[in-house]
Formats: sequence, structure tokens, C-alpha cells
Amino acid sequence: MISSISTLEGAPPGQQRRWYQRVFDGNGLLWVLYFTFIILSVFTVSSAISSDFYKSLSSGGFNPIAKHWMMLFMGVCTAIFMSSLPAKYYRVYVPIFLLFIVLALTVYLLMFGKSINGAERWVDLGFITIQPSEFMRVLLVLWGALIAGSDRKENPKKAIVYYAYWIFFGGICLLLSIGNLSTGLILLSFLFVYSWVLKAPRRALLRFSGIGLGLALMSVIVLFTLPDSLLPGRATTWRNRLERAVSTPEDQFKITDENRQEQMGRIAIARGQTPHGPGKSKIRDTLAMAYSDYLYAIIIEEYSFLGLLLIPGLYLCWMYLALREARKQTNTYRSNLLKGFGILYPMQAIVNMVVASGIISTGQTLPLLSYGGSSIIAASMAFGIMIGASRVDKDKRIKKAEASEEDHFAQQIEQL
Repeated sequence: MISSISTLEGAPPGQQRRWYQRVFDGNGLLWVLYFTFIILSVFTVSSAISSDFYKSLSSGGFNPIAKHWMMLFMGVCTAIFMSSLPAKYYRVYVPIFLLFIVLALTVYLLMFGKSINGAERWVDLGFITIQPSEFMRVLLVLWGALIAGSDRKENPKKAIVYYAYWIFFGGICLLLSIGNLSTGLILLSFLFVYSWVLKAPRRALLRFSGIGLGLALMSVIVLFTLPDSLLPGRATTWRNRLERAVSTPEDQFKITDENRQEQMGRIAIARGQTPHGPGKSKIRDTLAMAYSDYLYAIIIEEYSFLGLLLIPGLYLCWMYLALREARKQTNTYRSNLLKGFGILYPMQAIVNMVVASGIISTGQTLPLLSYGGSSIIAASMAFGIMIGASRVDKDKRIKKAEASEEDHFAQQIEQL
């Protein structure tokens, strides 16, 4: 009989399971949640992208709905592949491979980045456009877990290791901020939160964060004091968005070119007081990025309170299942992986929902729901790693729990 786990995961030698036999050995609830996201994405994006669908028909372009389905299929294949990898791949090969990929994409982005909606944040490979920041999210978790999984309290170089982690990956986040400020700030915020969860040296973390806040304050001062002619790149756009976020103009309900997305998002949410049904949104045809950044607003318009509560509930389930599985792990590295992905993507979803409400304007997608290529692939990669981590010593934990129950039962018998 073939063993339930591979030799790399605690099985006796010579009894290694094949990769396709290990796919669904992990946490079954995570698989259910993943495919729930995929199915919802099929229906919600297909509805929200209808205007682009008709444009593609008239111009003879590629069907965007079919393209999204293809991306979802690639995402599922990615999740299955990542979930079936042997345990040591998550610690050794995947972080190194992904690091080279992100560095190469970041350099390419800075030199030949494609501008979409005014932001230089896409790498055009001809058959697909890639957003390097999406894979940067996965990389932050992998390397953070690697550092925290190998440090010790008595290690005198512990703070130095974390400094190197913050400087190196924080620097990449700053480079990505040149093309998209909001993405860079979210990555930096997650870097701080994740380091806190990993129990990085508190004094070193606060010192480094203080330096970062000081630099950010100086940047804001420069942003509001220099004339437009001296501001680089998209700095003027950043300043305008900050001004709109902190001010309340007299014509706040007037739709202009600058606030069109925020206002149309508010209108879609307001129309959601009564459900209109799937595919019956009126705002989707006039709201730019309705199938991406503002998908949540369209879901509320079509499904009313059901969509309003269901989507946040799914991301809360994501966080709950990941953190619960992290507590069960017998390995610190895998536990930190689950914590990282359990915090990162729900955090991104919260930002997207705030954007949909019109409070701020930024370009963040709903993980595993919004239209996209690299975002779906990266989030599926993260989900696959979580499921793979939950699979590694599952049998060992089950046997341990059963033995504990037997001991407890035996003690009760003795007391009787």
C-alpha cells in the first residue's frame, strides 16, 4: 500500500506518493474556499466586463471573458502544482526562484514598463501583461518566514538579519512605488505588520519604522511645496489624490474627470439598496475598471446586502482558516507562511473595499475575484503554498491528536 505522505514529509523510505496523489491531502476547507472564489469570479467578472465584451465583438478583438476564464484555469493549475510540491521546495527552491523572477521583472518594469491608466506598473510580454508587485507579495511572505524560521533569541545577529530583510525588500517596494504609489505603500505596510507577527526585534523594528515615517513626512512636504514643473512622474497625481482625500469641496457630489471613478463607485453602492440581479448593473458600462478595482461596488449593486456581506465574509474565512492551520503546525517556517498569506490578501481586500466606497482612489484588486492575469496567478500560488503547508505533517498531527484522546480516555477510566 502506498504511504499517505512522501519520504520528504515523514514517510518511510521507498513509500513516496506521486504528486497528483498529494494534491488533495491538505486542508480540504482551504480547497473549498479557493474554488468558491474561482466560481464567484467567473460570474461576477463576466457580468462586470460586459461593456468590454461588446467592444471586443465590434473591433474583432479577443473575448475578455474567455481570457479571464483562461487566467482562472491557469490559476487553478498553479494552485494544484504548488500544493503538490515536496516540503523542502517551499523553503529552498521557491523563494530563490521567485526572487530572481521579481528582480528581473522589476528591472524590466523600470526600463520598459507599460503605462496602463497612467501608471507604469505593467510588463508587457506580448501574450500577457504582468504586474511584478503581485509576485512581490508572495516573495515577502516566503523570505520573511524563512528568516523568522531560522532565527533564535540568543542569536546576536538577529537584528542584522531583519535589517537586511527590511532594507532589501523595502527597497524593491520603493522602486515599485515609482509606478504605483498605493501598491508600494501597501507592501511596506504589510512588511511592518508581518515583521511584527514574526516577532522581529521590537526596538529594531520601531527604529526602522521611525526612519521610514520620517522619510515619508519629508516626501509629503516636498510634494506640497514644489511646483508642478519640478515634480517627477506621477507626483502631481499623488498630490491631487491626497488633497481630495483630506478636503471636502462644496461640489463634492459633482462628477468630474478627476473623481469620476470614485463617484460612479458610490452610485453603484447606493443602487445596491435593492438587488437588481446578476448582469443587471447599469453602472458597469460607465465605471472604468468595473471588473477590477471596482468589482465590489458592482457586486453590491447587483446582489445588494448579500454581496455586501458575502465578499468580506469570504476573506475573513481566508484569514481564519489560514491562522487556524498555522496554530496546528509543528514547524515554525510553515506556520509563518500560513500567517503571512492569511494576513496579506485579506488586507489587500480591505483596501479594495475602501476604494470601492469612494473614500480613497487607488488601484488594488480583489484577490482571486477581480479580472487579471498576474494577480490571479500570484494569489493562486499563495493558496497552493498554504494548502501544501497544511499537507506536510497532517498525518503526524492526526496521530498525535488521536494518541492524546486515547490517553485522556484512559485517564478517565482510571479515575473511575
